[in-house]
Amino acid sequence: MVLTDMLKKLTEISFLLLVFSLPFANLPLPFSTGLPFQLTEPIFLVVSALFAVLLLARISKPAGGKIYLFLGAYLIFIALSAVLSESPGRSAFKAAGIAYLAGLALLAFNIVRDESMIRRVAAAWIAASAAVSAFSLLVLILFYVDRESSLVRFGLSHYGTFPRGNYPRIQSLFANPNMFAHYLGIGWVMLLLAREKGWIQSRTALAVGGLIAIAAVFTLSPGIGVFFFCTGLWMLFRNGNGSRRLIPLAMVAVSAMFVFSTAVKFDGNFAPTSEPSARVLTWSSAASTFAAEPLTGKGVGTGAAEVRYGAQRLTDAHNIFLNVAAESGLGAAAALSLFGIWLTLNGFRSRGPGSVSGALAIAFAGAFFYQGLTGSFEDARHLWVLAGVLAAAVSIRDEAAYE
Repeated sequence: MVLTDMLKKLTEISFLLLVFSLPFANLPLPFSTGLPFQLTEPIFLVVSALFAVLLLARISKPAGGKIYLFLGAYLIFIALSAVLSESPGRSAFKAAGIAYLAGLALLAFNIVRDESMIRRVAAAWIAASAAVSAFSLLVLILFYVDRESSLVRFGLSHYGTFPRGNYPRIQSLFANPNMFAHYLGIGWVMLLLAREKGWIQSRTALAVGGLIAIAAVFTLSPGIGVFFFCTGLWMLFRNGNGSRRLIPLAMVAVSAMFVFSTAVKFDGNFAPTSEPSARVLTWSSAASTFAAEPLTGKGVGTGAAEVRYGAQRLTDAHNIFLNVAAESGLGAAAALSLFGIWLTLNGFRSRGPGSVSGALAIAFAGAFFYQGLTGSFEDARHLWVLAGVLAAAVSIRDEAAYE
């Protein structure tokens, strides 16, 4: 019994370490030269091995749920796209990566089996968000003190479509600032949930919230809008009734402005021009790719778009749904979209104050649907972990309702 408890606890601690590792995406690993491996990968192998031991020893059993059907359908369409790809080798490697992402979701779904574990996952996510946000603040300060510092060079991103100026665009420990903003949006909702449930003290929540907000602003990403989107939904679904709906609806409207702004190209003085923006060009290119091969796509991992924008070569659609459809076809896009809809609607079935699944559904809706309109985040490891945790929260809620 002691050994069993120790093995369970070790598995849970290892999984929490995996959650904490998610934002440390750009840290160099000695064995990953030239390959897109992150710190999360070796930890995933350890957690998977530990969970496999639990299953083989019959200490734990697999959790049941429809998540397997949705992910199975998505993976089948991905495999079909890889087989029929214009570059089968490249697509096979990418398909294996997508299977790993599904594995992250399933691992989270099976290990997170009660609210106390969700509490610890939220704590790990918030702590990691605070760490990478603190590093972002350090980069911001050093940018104006010692711009040639190695830390500044490591944490800065290129300006993208923004004009160069005496301001930093910070990616922190991510590969790009848009992915950083994507992660922080989830961390923001985790913080709201933790504060509402009393899992974190007010002063700590205020300090972490301030760090996250500063870090998000200096990503200079359209993903900043997710903070308005998720906060608006939070207010609307948690206590929005009557006249109280005005403020949350206004916040959602503000978030829509961030999306619309991506369709506009701005000049060096931040004035709008009549030329199409980079995202409009990639959306158009991806739509053309999809039209050429609507059933199975061009091939998973082969690039949804082909756009030259100044010195940049843009090959992803900057939209989850267009990117998947263009690369992997209509079936894969439909399977992934239905999975997202199923998760979100089931989470929102319980959305009042204190609802864990409702809060996580808000985070997922912001990360998948809202930010998915302007970015190709379907390969974000943290998004798949969140999906698994949300599915687990729904399962926990439903099991409690039947008892």
